[in-house]
Amino acid sequence: MNKNIIGGVVTAIDIGTTKIVVVIARLDSYGRTEILGIGHHPSHGLKKGVIVNIGVTVDSIKAALKEAQAMAGIKVEAACVGISGGHIQSLNSTGVVAIKGRDVGQDDIDRVIEAAKAVPLAKDQYILHVLPQYFRVDGQEYILDSLGMYGVRLEAQVHIITGAVASAQNIIKACELSGVRVSDVVLEQLASAAAVLTPAEQEMGTGILDIGGGTCDFAIYKDGRIRHSKVLPIAGNHFTNDIAVGLQIPFNKAEELKKLHGSVLRPTMHDLQNCYVDVPLGFDEGIKTIALSSMVEIINFRAEEILDLFLEEINTYRLRALMPCGLVLTGGGSLLPGMKELAQEMLDMPVRVGYPQTFHEDLSYSLPDILKSPIYSTVYGLLVHASGERGFGEISGNSDALFSRVLKRMKSWVYDLF
Repeated sequence: MNKNIIGGVVTAIDIGTTKIVVVIARLDSYGRTEILGIGHHPSHGLKKGVIVNIGVTVDSIKAALKEAQAMAGIKVEAACVGISGGHIQSLNSTGVVAIKGRDVGQDDIDRVIEAAKAVPLAKDQYILHVLPQYFRVDGQEYILDSLGMYGVRLEAQVHIITGAVASAQNIIKACELSGVRVSDVVLEQLASAAAVLTPAEQEMGTGILDIGGGTCDFAIYKDGRIRHSKVLPIAGNHFTNDIAVGLQIPFNKAEELKKLHGSVLRPTMHDLQNCYVDVPLGFDEGIKTIALSSMVEIINFRAEEILDLFLEEINTYRLRALMPCGLVLTGGGSLLPGMKELAQEMLDMPVRVGYPQTFHEDLSYSLPDILKSPIYSTVYGLLVHASGERGFGEISGNSDALFSRVLKRMKSWVYDLF
């Protein structure tokens, strides 16, 4: 029984640095989701994906919930919530055990996963996910399902994702104070990938880079399994902050300017050489005339920095061979004009912008237009996870017990997600 689904209703909450999005849906008998309500509210109280002021974060969640519940006409009891932030770390690890009965049993798989988890961690880090990549039986490599195979030695290659306990606990507490029980916590890369990567892309090998407001969430899929993940603590807010500082204008005016005239392509600077815009400074401080070419130069510099960090990650861990299908950009930052073209140029690989899509076998089924934007990739991916056939157990009790049970269930996703 899926504990994310209550009375046929499932809810997802994306707690981002710049926005809180709540989506309420109902599952029909064919496994399709009917969107009942969507709530959207500016996010206050987070920095780089981490809660720094729980009070104002709760207020933002409540506002988004109120809007979604009013549209849906129902009250939300529980929700699937995403987690990201600069505290998220990952590594690949290998475990080895002897096969007890010559045929690989579930107990052997459990033991080899436990062996692979035995890695040193920083003091404040805890294991959130252990995701199998492949197994080896007596040296035979790249076995995706080793159950029942004959052999004497079993190895497992796993992807381990860790995070700061305090950050995860604060997310759960903020939702609880908003009146919503947390039924699941999902790493946001996994959610975004579920929303925008096709099954063929996940099988053949594709990277996803979700450029959000506070972080860039990166993951690579190959053979249908996650092979690498990384959170870069720079993203859309840094574009806005650079514009505000560089042009000496208020942050909110910088955000408006970015949305109206932003671009990351250098040729645009030449085209805008003689283009200016007047920006009201507010508080009777007058108007400042801004050269749009200067703003594009600022945005381009930050975009190149993000892609340089991404390229460094690819080269350091030799990941290019895992990405024959290239890279999928998603998140609000992917909508900046020229981001796709700049990524293609700098990374020298195919790049597309990923929009939420359904992979339901009923081809007549499609998402509502309001969700067909990279901005909603994470929240729709959370909905995909939450509406899956497998449940992860009920959560209740005080915040410490609540976090303990969520953490335990997140660790159990070894077999549920894959």
